[in-house]
Amino acid sequence: MLTARKAPRELPVLLLLLITLLIMGIFVPAFRTESNLTALGESAAYTGILACGEALPLFTAGLDISVGSTLALSSCSAASVLMLGWPWPIAVAMGLFAGACAGWFNGMLVTWRRMPPILATLATFLIFRHGAGILTHDHSYGPFPHAFNRIGSGWVPVLLLIAVTLLFTVLVQRATFGRWLLSIGGNEMAARLSAVPIEKIKRRAYLLCGLCAGLAGLIVMAFNNATQASVGQGTELDAIAACVVGGTRITGGEGSVIGAALGAVLLALLRDAFVLTGRPVSEYGVITGGVILLTAILERLRRANTNLQEETV
Repeated sequence: MLTARKAPRELPVLLLLLITLLIMGIFVPAFRTESNLTALGESAAYTGILACGEALPLFTAGLDISVGSTLALSSCSAASVLMLGWPWPIAVAMGLFAGACAGWFNGMLVTWRRMPPILATLATFLIFRHGAGILTHDHSYGPFPHAFNRIGSGWVPVLLLIAVTLLFTVLVQRATFGRWLLSIGGNEMAARLSAVPIEKIKRRAYLLCGLCAGLAGLIVMAFNNATQASVGQGTELDAIAACVVGGTRITGGEGSVIGAALGAVLLALLRDAFVLTGRPVSEYGVITGGVILLTAILERLRRANTNLQEETV
């Protein structure tokens, strides 16, 4: 008996990414320079890592709009340790720990306090950002030791993005944790009746999301060799947009970590195109919104084609 082959969920964003790469590579010579590709890799890496983490709450029909503030909190935590003269591995651990704690706190609010995810993370969006500003007195930290800055130099950020993407892909597609994530987003009541530990899974999803934000914060501060409480403003929207562009359903139950990472690369590529061609920054939001709409249309066409194939089998 023949079975219908489903088109890959990542196909729309992959097509847009390849088309954009081809156009930029042919018509914009500055795009091919080593310095530009390195900067593009760093931008895609921290946005992609944020998107990989953001995808996990989205799978459960949740949302974390505090990832940009968590990024700032984590980077300031790591920077304060470096300024005290402590070894850089301790600073890295402190940054990741701060991100994980912020994510766990979000998960606690969503599960134990039964707060709507958008309300809980809106509150922490403000608390983490302005709390970091108060604790650091809005001072700028830097420069940092060369050994630490290697985290954000060369192709190290890209390698970290690849590692996070592969790890989370295996976690979602091969592990019970991933199946439970998607089942909660698909039908939470059915998942509860199937004895899925919903609260525990949600807390872990938000914790991992915060951990990714912490790692992204380390990459940004190492690349810039400086950080402050205002770093990462607006990155939460980029992370959510990357997930949506990559095929993640905003209402939960369906999605792809690889798609989220590819969506982040596409958004970083579009931002780079605006810089290289001298276009006004104000136009970037319009184009990004258009890309989100286009990928949503392509995703609907992909689903319709898949359903048609299943009906004809």
